[in-house]
Amino acid sequence: MPKWMFLSLVLSAFTLEAHADDMPCENPLVSVTGQHPRVAESICDAVEDTEALFQMCNLPTLQRLIKIRIVDELTPGCVAQFRCDEDRIEILAPKAMDTQRNRDGVLGFLPIDTYFHSIVVHELAHTVYDDEQCPFQSCIVANEYIAYAMQFMSLKPADRFAIRNNPALNRHVSRNALNATSLFLAPDLFVKNVWAHLSTRKDICTYVGQISNGTVFLDRDRH
Repeated sequence: MPKWMFLSLVLSAFTLEAHADDMPCENPLVSVTGQHPRVAESICDAVEDTEALFQMCNLPTLQRLIKIRIVDELTPGCVAQFRCDEDRIEILAPKAMDTQRNRDGVLGFLPIDTYFHSIVVHELAHTVYDDEQCPFQSCIVANEYIAYAMQFMSLKPADRFAIRNNPALNRHVSRNALNATSLFLAPDLFVKNVWAHLSTRKDICTYVGQISNGTVFLDRDRH
Protein backbone atom coordinates (compact mmCIF):
# COMPACT_ATOMS: atom_id res chain seq x y z
CA MET A 1 0.00 0.00 0.00
CA PRO A 2 1.42 3.43 -0.89
CA LYS A 3 2.46 5.53 2.09
CA TRP A 4 0.19 8.37 1.02
CA MET A 5 -2.80 6.00 1.03
CA PHE A 6 -1.94 4.75 4.52
CA LEU A 7 -1.64 8.33 5.72
CA SER A 8 -5.00 9.13 4.16
CA LEU A 9 -6.63 6.20 5.95
CA VAL A 10 -5.10 7.25 9.27
CA LEU A 11 -6.28 10.83 8.85
CA SER A 12 -9.75 9.62 7.88
CA ALA A 13 -9.91 7.48 11.00
CA PHE A 14 -8.98 10.45 13.17
CA THR A 15 -11.58 12.57 11.42
CA LEU A 16 -14.32 10.02 12.02
CA GLU A 17 -13.27 9.66 15.64
CA ALA A 18 -13.36 13.42 16.11
CA HIS A 19 -16.85 13.65 14.63
CA ALA A 20 -18.03 10.80 16.84
CA ASP A 21 -16.51 12.43 19.92
CA ASP A 22 -17.36 16.10 19.39
CA MET A 23 -20.76 17.01 17.97
CA PRO A 24 -21.76 20.63 17.28
CA CYS A 25 -25.39 21.43 17.91
CA GLU A 26 -27.57 23.50 15.60
CA ASN A 27 -27.04 26.32 18.07
CA PRO A 28 -23.42 27.29 17.24
CA LEU A 29 -22.71 28.13 20.89
CA VAL A 30 -23.18 24.55 22.08
CA SER A 31 -21.24 21.38 21.33
CA VAL A 32 -21.43 17.93 22.89
CA THR A 33 -18.47 15.70 23.68
CA GLY A 34 -18.56 12.00 24.56
CA GLN A 35 -18.71 8.51 23.13
CA HIS A 36 -22.52 8.52 22.96
CA PRO A 37 -23.58 9.92 19.55
CA ARG A 38 -27.31 9.23 20.00
CA VAL A 39 -27.27 10.83 23.43
CA ALA A 40 -25.45 13.83 21.94
CA GLU A 41 -28.24 14.21 19.38
CA SER A 42 -30.85 14.15 22.14
CA ILE A 43 -28.91 16.82 24.04
CA CYS A 44 -28.82 19.07 20.97
CA ASP A 45 -32.58 18.61 20.61
CA ALA A 46 -32.97 19.58 24.27
CA VAL A 47 -30.87 22.70 23.66
CA GLU A 48 -33.32 23.86 21.00
CA ASP A 49 -36.30 23.19 23.29
CA THR A 50 -34.55 25.05 26.10
CA GLU A 51 -33.90 28.15 24.02
CA ALA A 52 -37.60 28.32 23.14
CA LEU A 53 -38.52 27.88 26.82
CA PHE A 54 -36.14 30.65 27.88
CA GLN A 55 -37.72 33.03 25.39
CA MET A 56 -41.21 32.14 26.64
CA CYS A 57 -40.17 32.79 30.24
CA ASN A 58 -38.29 36.03 29.56
CA LEU A 59 -34.87 34.59 30.35
CA PRO A 60 -31.76 35.60 28.40
CA THR A 61 -30.61 33.23 25.68
CA LEU A 62 -27.20 31.60 25.61
CA GLN A 63 -24.48 34.22 25.13
CA ARG A 64 -21.24 32.23 25.28
CA LEU A 65 -19.75 28.96 24.12
CA ILE A 66 -20.90 25.98 26.20
CA LYS A 67 -19.42 22.51 25.93
CA ILE A 68 -21.53 19.63 27.25
CA ARG A 69 -19.54 16.54 28.16
CA ILE A 70 -21.29 13.17 28.48
CA VAL A 71 -19.65 11.08 31.18
CA ASP A 72 -20.23 7.69 32.76
CA GLU A 73 -19.24 8.68 36.30
CA LEU A 74 -19.78 11.65 38.60
CA THR A 75 -19.70 12.20 42.35
CA PRO A 76 -22.25 9.91 44.07
CA GLY A 77 -25.63 11.63 44.23
CA CYS A 78 -24.78 13.95 41.34
CA VAL A 79 -26.29 13.44 37.86
CA ALA A 80 -24.92 16.62 36.23
CA GLN A 81 -22.95 19.75 37.07
CA PHE A 82 -22.20 23.12 35.50
CA ARG A 83 -18.61 24.28 35.81
CA CYS A 84 -19.05 28.01 35.41
CA ASP A 85 -15.29 28.67 35.48
CA GLU A 86 -14.87 26.49 32.39
CA ASP A 87 -18.24 27.07 30.66
CA ARG A 88 -18.74 23.31 30.69
CA ILE A 89 -21.60 21.02 31.68
CA GLU A 90 -20.84 17.46 32.69
CA ILE A 91 -23.81 15.11 32.52
CA LEU A 92 -24.18 11.39 33.11
CA ALA A 93 -25.20 9.25 30.16
CA PRO A 94 -28.84 8.13 30.55
CA LYS A 95 -27.98 4.58 31.65
CA ALA A 96 -25.62 5.82 34.37
CA MET A 97 -28.07 8.58 35.32
CA ASP A 98 -30.89 6.09 35.73
CA THR A 99 -28.74 4.15 38.19
CA GLN A 100 -27.62 7.19 40.15
CA ARG A 101 -30.77 9.34 40.31
CA ASN A 102 -32.97 9.51 43.40
CA ARG A 103 -35.91 7.19 42.77
CA ASP A 104 -37.65 8.54 45.86
CA GLY A 105 -37.33 12.12 44.71
CA VAL A 106 -40.06 14.34 43.30
CA LEU A 107 -39.14 13.34 39.74
CA GLY A 108 -38.54 9.67 40.51
CA PHE A 109 -41.64 8.65 38.57
CA LEU A 110 -40.39 10.06 35.26
CA PRO A 111 -39.03 7.72 32.56
CA ILE A 112 -35.30 8.19 32.12
CA ASP A 113 -35.54 9.91 28.71
CA THR A 114 -37.86 12.58 30.13
CA TYR A 115 -35.77 12.94 33.27
CA PHE A 116 -32.55 13.24 31.24
CA HIS A 117 -34.08 15.94 29.02
CA SER A 118 -35.16 17.91 32.11
CA ILE A 119 -31.66 17.73 33.57
CA VAL A 120 -30.19 19.23 30.39
CA VAL A 121 -32.68 22.10 30.71
CA HIS A 122 -31.80 22.54 34.40
CA GLU A 123 -28.07 22.84 33.71
CA LEU A 124 -28.53 25.19 30.76
CA ALA A 125 -30.59 27.47 33.00
CA HIS A 126 -27.55 27.77 35.25
CA THR A 127 -25.49 28.98 32.30
CA VAL A 128 -27.79 31.89 31.47
CA TYR A 129 -28.45 33.08 35.02
CA ASP A 130 -24.73 32.94 35.69
CA ASP A 131 -24.48 35.95 33.38
CA GLU A 132 -27.07 38.02 35.21
CA GLN A 133 -26.15 40.90 37.52
CA CYS A 134 -26.49 39.98 41.18
CA PRO A 135 -26.80 42.79 43.77
CA PHE A 136 -25.51 40.53 46.55
CA GLN A 137 -22.32 38.60 47.15
CA SER A 138 -24.10 35.53 45.80
CA CYS A 139 -27.46 34.79 44.17
CA ILE A 140 -27.17 31.04 44.40
CA VAL A 141 -30.75 30.59 45.66
CA ALA A 142 -32.20 32.46 42.68
CA ASN A 143 -29.88 30.52 40.38
CA GLU A 144 -31.09 27.16 41.70
CA TYR A 145 -34.73 28.26 41.83
CA ILE A 146 -34.71 29.32 38.17
CA ALA A 147 -33.00 26.07 37.16
CA TYR A 148 -35.68 23.99 38.91
CA ALA A 149 -38.43 26.20 37.49
CA MET A 150 -37.19 25.66 33.93
CA GLN A 151 -36.84 21.95 34.62
CA PHE A 152 -40.46 21.90 35.78
CA MET A 153 -41.67 23.89 32.76
CA SER A 154 -39.85 21.54 30.37
CA LEU A 155 -42.06 18.63 31.44
CA LYS A 156 -45.26 17.55 29.75
CA PRO A 157 -48.50 18.95 31.25
CA ALA A 158 -49.42 15.54 32.69
CA ASP A 159 -46.09 15.30 34.50
CA ARG A 160 -46.40 18.84 35.84
CA PHE A 161 -49.90 17.97 37.05
CA ALA A 162 -48.55 14.92 38.88
CA ILE A 163 -45.94 17.06 40.65
CA ARG A 164 -48.49 19.71 41.63
CA ASN A 165 -50.66 16.98 43.16
CA ASN A 166 -47.89 15.21 45.04
CA PRO A 167 -49.11 15.07 48.69
CA ALA A 168 -45.57 15.72 49.94
CA LEU A 169 -45.61 19.08 48.17
CA ASN A 170 -49.13 20.10 49.11
CA ARG A 171 -48.05 22.71 51.65
CA HIS A 172 -47.33 26.39 51.88
CA VAL A 173 -43.68 27.36 51.59
CA SER A 174 -42.72 30.96 52.26
CA ARG A 175 -40.03 32.74 50.30
CA ASN A 176 -37.93 32.85 53.49
CA ALA A 177 -37.71 29.04 53.49
CA LEU A 178 -35.78 29.26 50.23
CA ASN A 179 -32.38 30.19 51.57
CA ALA A 180 -28.70 29.38 51.16
CA THR A 181 -28.48 27.71 54.58
CA SER A 182 -31.09 25.14 53.58
CA LEU A 183 -29.45 24.68 50.19
CA PHE A 184 -26.08 23.80 51.71
CA LEU A 185 -27.07 22.04 54.94
CA ALA A 186 -30.32 20.32 53.90
CA PRO A 187 -30.28 20.11 50.08
CA ASP A 188 -33.07 17.51 49.90
CA LEU A 189 -35.35 19.77 51.94
CA PHE A 190 -34.38 22.75 49.80
CA VAL A 191 -35.36 20.90 46.62
CA LYS A 192 -38.73 19.88 48.10
CA ASN A 193 -39.33 23.46 49.22
CA VAL A 194 -38.57 24.74 45.73
CA TRP A 195 -40.96 22.26 44.12
CA ALA A 196 -43.67 23.06 46.69
CA HIS A 197 -43.20 26.80 46.18
CA LEU A 198 -43.25 26.38 42.39
CA SER A 199 -46.45 24.37 42.59
CA THR A 200 -48.28 27.35 44.10
CA ARG A 201 -47.21 29.84 41.40
CA LYS A 202 -50.08 30.65 39.05
CA ASP A 203 -47.70 31.89 36.34
CA ILE A 204 -44.25 30.38 36.74
CA CYS A 205 -42.77 32.14 33.72
CA THR A 206 -43.80 35.59 34.98
CA TYR A 207 -42.36 34.84 38.40
CA VAL A 208 -39.09 33.54 36.93
CA GLY A 209 -38.84 36.63 34.75
CA GLN A 210 -39.24 38.82 37.85
CA ILE A 211 -36.42 36.95 39.60
CA SER A 212 -34.22 37.25 36.53
CA ASN A 213 -34.75 41.00 36.09
CA GLY A 214 -34.35 41.79 39.79
CA THR A 215 -37.97 42.63 40.59
CA VAL A 216 -38.12 39.70 43.03
CA PHE A 217 -35.16 38.70 45.23
CA LEU A 218 -34.76 35.27 46.78
CA ASP A 219 -31.25 35.92 48.10
CA ARG A 220 -30.24 38.45 50.70
CA ASP A 221 -27.10 40.27 51.77
CA ARG A 222 -25.32 38.02 54.26
CA HIS A 223 -22.74 40.55 55.49
